[in-house]
Amino acid sequence: MKAYQNILVIKLKHIGDVLVATPVFTALKEAYPESRLSVLVPKGTEDMVTLNPAIDEVIVLDRAEGAPFASRMLRHLGFLMKLRGKSFDLVLELSAGDRGAFLGFVTCAKERIGFEPHKRTFLGRHHAFTKLVKISTTTQHMVDYNLTLVRALGIEPSDKRLSIFWSERDSEACVRLLSERGLGEDRPYVVLHPTSRWLFKAWNSRGYALLCDYIREKHGLSVIITSAPDEKERKRVKEILSLVDYPPIDLSGMLSLKQLAYCISRSILFIGVDSAPMHIAAAVNTLVIALFGPSGDHMWGPWGNGHIVIKKGWDCQPCGRDGCDGSKVSECLEAITPEEVYRAVDQKLKDGTWRN
Repeated sequence: MKAYQNILVIKLKHIGDVLVATPVFTALKEAYPESRLSVLVPKGTEDMVTLNPAIDEVIVLDRAEGAPFASRMLRHLGFLMKLRGKSFDLVLELSAGDRGAFLGFVTCAKERIGFEPHKRTFLGRHHAFTKLVKISTTTQHMVDYNLTLVRALGIEPSDKRLSIFWSERDSEACVRLLSERGLGEDRPYVVLHPTSRWLFKAWNSRGYALLCDYIREKHGLSVIITSAPDEKERKRVKEILSLVDYPPIDLSGMLSLKQLAYCISRSILFIGVDSAPMHIAAAVNTLVIALFGPSGDHMWGPWGNGHIVIKKGWDCQPCGRDGCDGSKVSECLEAITPEEVYRAVDQKLKDGTWRN
């Protein structure tokens, strides 16, 4: 196997996309333990990769949106010069986008591997790489999709688990928040993350409220409800809280991504939709019940065994659209009944092992 001294992996996508790529880093470090592995990700996603022992350097791309044009251009030029100066000899570009292709080309690495586009993009993309890998199907999970580039190096990954790491300060901050709300470290709980940055992926507020009450009444468990700090997501949480009989512990907008990971790792069950926290739950080995609508669970479902995906299975799924007819509301999600979710919850909690 050919040796590499300085490897760069580029993943310019959203939070969940970056987390789903972590098996690539594990595989590369295992195959090339003496190599220096750098990872380039967008600002706001770095919590998915920092503290990962497989990664030697995290490079954050800050697009400086909102800054004056001249300032933004100077910053980008400095970033490109810094990237070029790192002397990478292998680049894997997982994003399949033009920006990642350009940045990979700028490194001037001797080997630059990316995905062959399904349709023609800008004219230079085929010249940006020394090798393009053709993907003939999109039916595989994104974990295996990303690992295709690793396999192109002749490496068969032995560990395909997702991974996320946090500091003691992160865990202490979460424990403190829970303690202040009367939940001691020995108390079991369920995490409900009802939102996504795209609310057309979310179930209705009434269903979530009924679910909170059901878990409390039927199983006697506390529910922690979480969300991003985004105003739209917190508004949705407030709507849910206005409908419940037994208020859950509201940590919406209060946790960093690493604190959220610790919080989920302590829970006995995670319930949510196609979102980054769902992937975080899979990464920390917490059982997941995920509600899927317009997105495809075959590609984006919770990775690993023992999870439950609830979907209607309509012929139009997955459509990938932002709601039906541009409404921002997905009827395939609205059609999921509380009883369907209750059954999944009962299935995961029925043996009572969480009581031990």
